[in-house]
Amino acid sequence: MRTLAPRLRAASVDIEAARSLGEPLVQALVDAGFYRMYLPRSLGGGEGDPLTYFDVIEALAQVESAAGWSVLISTGAMTITARGFGDDTLRAMFTSPRATLMAGSGPPKGRAVAVPGGYRLTGSWTQGSNIRLAAWVLAGCHLYEGDLPCLGADGAPVYLRCLVPASDVEIFDTWDTTGMRGTGSHDFAITDVFVPAERVHRGNEPSRRPGPLYQFVGWTHVAHAALGLGIARVAIDEFIALAGGKSGTWHASEGRLATRTTIQAKVAQAEALVGSGRAYVREATRDIWETVSRRETPLPSQRAVYRLAVAQAYANAVQAVDSMYTLAGATAIYARSRLDRCLRDVHTAGAHVWVAPDTYELAGRLLLGLDPGSPNI
Repeated sequence: MRTLAPRLRAASVDIEAARSLGEPLVQALVDAGFYRMYLPRSLGGGEGDPLTYFDVIEALAQVESAAGWSVLISTGAMTITARGFGDDTLRAMFTSPRATLMAGSGPPKGRAVAVPGGYRLTGSWTQGSNIRLAAWVLAGCHLYEGDLPCLGADGAPVYLRCLVPASDVEIFDTWDTTGMRGTGSHDFAITDVFVPAERVHRGNEPSRRPGPLYQFVGWTHVAHAALGLGIARVAIDEFIALAGGKSGTWHASEGRLATRTTIQAKVAQAEALVGSGRAYVREATRDIWETVSRRETPLPSQRAVYRLAVAQAYANAVQAVDSMYTLAGATAIYARSRLDRCLRDVHTAGAHVWVAPDTYELAGRLLLGLDPGSPNI
């Protein structure tokens, strides 16, 4: 990270302008092993723990949020892939470290039809982060027979995940956004592509791997909190540096911003928001990790608190960034300001389903012993 951080910071403007990480930076992230953190050890990966993973994403977000997001999305697809497929399949896919960079979209926006030897997949998906960089794409879909979805034993449509080479994907240039511009999260489509059976698995199948990293499907959720908290850390540090030198606009007697009691209190509150959110989400993550490591199934209340902690930590981050941006006044409104970037990025990344406001409702239903009525918890 020490050698990579200056390169990422120096490329920040170019990353936003290109709406993508450049290939040299991607290769540097690959070489550093970031995309292989959740790859099984049997395939040369890190197969790390979620708290270390949290630290890595948080640190990346403090340097370049697009890089943190790229790693977050790829490792998210990687954990699902490693759960559902054996080493032989993955070894044939991940022929080099660069080939482990993944894109993916979980919602079942595609239709898969069974054919001899596999399936034919057609569909379109939105916000495909890494889609121009990835070697492999993980796409969610429903199984169809003719025009009708096939139903499983539970009466619900059969949900499949398909692994497709990125070369089989059509990309639409749609990523023109307020923030997180460097993530290149364009829409994409797959049209009548054959997917061999060994690269398709049902979403409700148990994990093929015994390790705790692959026994719980939500380990990458915590990375969303890490990303938000990393951005908030930048915003606080930027404002503190600004407040030490910026004085009032009209009268010298107003003094530096740092000397004002209202600003002192706001900075302290922002620090408390980030610190408390960080402690809460790490405590909830540690609790789930220890449970799964004992080969026990997390209780519904544990799952609820984990998801709640992720959402609350992110909400705290947004509040802290908003406060620092507002206190900075007109200084923050310029595109050259890191506070401007923090504001745009934290709100754009906050639109993701894993930190959406309805998480509170879903978590509350679980805590009250009710069916949450959603797979997003």
